[in-house]
Amino acid sequence: MEEQAGIATYHLRAYLSLAQIASIDPRTHTHVKTKGVTGFDVDQWIDSRGRTIRFEQRFELRGVKAANKGAFSDFGPAEKFTAPTSR
Repeated sequence: MEEQAGIATYHLRAYLSLAQIASIDPRTHTHVKTKGVTGFDVDQWIDSRGRTIRFEQRFELRGVKAANKGAFSDFGPAEKFTAPTSR
């Protein structure tokens, strides 16, 4: 548990290999593979309602360290929807 912007969060950390990325998002896999990316170090902070409050991805792109970072706040009410069914 960690606090982010005054909110109690679960801090999750993982490493996603290029093979794992291929199974999640083949298009991203193809794109990053051509740039020499071998995987991502990922941190994600999630609040008690399951909402991502913050995330960070770190990786090397053609030998240069790079990062994507994001923070989310001011959430509106939860949306209600029916789950899709298979055809």
